[in-house]
Amino acid sequence: MRETTSRLLQRLGRSAAALLPAPLCPPLRAAQSELRRSLHLAFRLATTHGRAVVLEPCRAATEGRLSVRLPEGVRWGRPAAVPLPPSLADSGWRNGHPRPITVMPQRRASANVWFLHHGRQALCLRLDLSGSVELLRYRPLLRAWTAC
Repeated sequence: MRETTSRLLQRLGRSAAALLPAPLCPPLRAAQSELRRSLHLAFRLATTHGRAVVLEPCRAATEGRLSVRLPEGVRWGRPAAVPLPPSLADSGWRNGHPRPITVMPQRRASANVWFLHHGRQALCLRLDLSGSVELLRYRPLLRAWTAC
């Protein structure tokens, strides 16, 4: 019963978020652009060179490895006050520390989840094995995750 109520509240929150647009804070907007740019580049390099490319947080770029750098004030991980997105609630995923993502030719990738936050706002990047990318944003006023 409690789980059903939680899912209902999440659905209502997403509906309200769609009706009440609010911009991301500038640091998270820059982080969102950096994530998209880095993933696009990793997929392109993997396809062009026909070998795996590793996308890592906070490391220096080397051959076969790209680094994602965050704007000042944006941190890796999910704050305790921010719930998991509904799509991850039953996945067993709890860790807030990002692990490297391996991108392979033919648009394949190692599945992974990255969280970033700035204050009370958060982003969730979810990548599945087929290379499909989902970017979500947490709306603290609505207590809901919405697509970016």
